[in-house]
Amino acid sequence: MTSRKSLVRRNSLGVLGCLAITTGCEPDARPESDFLYETDDSAGVFIAENSGLPAPEDIWSVDPTPLVPIGGVSAPPPALFEVVTQAVRLGDGRIVVLENQTSELRFFDENGDHLKTAGGHGEGPGEFEYASSFVRLAGDTLLIDAGDRFILFGPAGEYLGERRIDTVRYFSGRRLACGPSSLLADGSFVFCEIPSLPDTRDSGSRPPARVIRVARDETESPLGLYVENFQRVIPEVTWIASGGSPPIVATMHNLEYSVRLWSLDGRLLSVVRRQDARRSLTGEEVAAAVEFAEQVLGLDLQDEQPPTLVPAASGLTVGITGDIWIRREPFLPSFLPTQKRESFFDVFDSSGRFRGEVRFEGYFWLYEVGDDYLLGMRLDELDVPHIQLHRLFRGDGQPSP
Repeated sequence: MTSRKSLVRRNSLGVLGCLAITTGCEPDARPESDFLYETDDSAGVFIAENSGLPAPEDIWSVDPTPLVPIGGVSAPPPALFEVVTQAVRLGDGRIVVLENQTSELRFFDENGDHLKTAGGHGEGPGEFEYASSFVRLAGDTLLIDAGDRFILFGPAGEYLGERRIDTVRYFSGRRLACGPSSLLADGSFVFCEIPSLPDTRDSGSRPPARVIRVARDETESPLGLYVENFQRVIPEVTWIASGGSPPIVATMHNLEYSVRLWSLDGRLLSVVRRQDARRSLTGEEVAAAVEFAEQVLGLDLQDEQPPTLVPAASGLTVGITGDIWIRREPFLPSFLPTQKRESFFDVFDSSGRFRGEVRFEGYFWLYEVGDDYLLGMRLDELDVPHIQLHRLFRGDGQPSP
């Protein structure tokens, strides 16, 4: 076994000190930054350890004002959304949104004006009763996960065909869905295989499962473990995301700050960690989580011992360059009255280096990260979805080329 370690320490605290104190700060007197980036390449697995905050010039940021806003209570009907499960930006700047309630793909131009609607409820060609998500493939073709089949649309919204999924083979017995959608970025899909059937299928928890990817030729590749247990004050969930070029799959257990990155054929490529990211749970947050479990899930968790720290993740996204975006907060089902309505994400580049926190006002869900943009959904005070395209700046204050 060979091992190579490197350590990077950045001079950022001195810069921040000079900004805060206008006198008595000389370059030679700058203290060392608290940011550490340590890597270990051992037995073919790259490990990135992060702690502290990056220097200001290394932090990625997002313009808070959206370049393209779509939706809101006063929007015309095609842009008046109820439940949005996915959105992507096409190569020519058009934006496609999946509206779950009507099973529609809605196409908008680069300015956010409605162009076309495809799909819809039904059993005819290109119609579907339910769709959990969709992915953008080569040539801007769109593949929809409609449960028992994958439906392919062209970049203009034209129906191209579909293929049935053997649900008895992949989603019955010990083989279950890993989450709301099984699709990966390359058009393959995953399922979860548990070692044995639980006593009850609706208990809110199940044994740890193996995540298995199914390629187009039906080759199966394991991608780590999946944990799901909603009978906890803070539910345990494994997040799965995919993206990048070449495509990778990221998995992350929400009670452990450790992201595992896999190749499509099941090789563990790297592990990314951040040592000092999680804060302590407040009593108010514990009470809110217990109340939600009782009123919504029908669980009695009064005697359940809560974790001491907040979850490491409440969402996971892989960007087009292989960057990792971990949605940190909010982690509760709804905002507490005393909490500021804010969502924030931890950002790591493709080498696993921490690039800071990106924050959004209100509840924000991230769908896609491109070279110089990100696309997501914000819920307003009435919980009405707004699709928003924001400009992304990668480290030097300039948008990526």
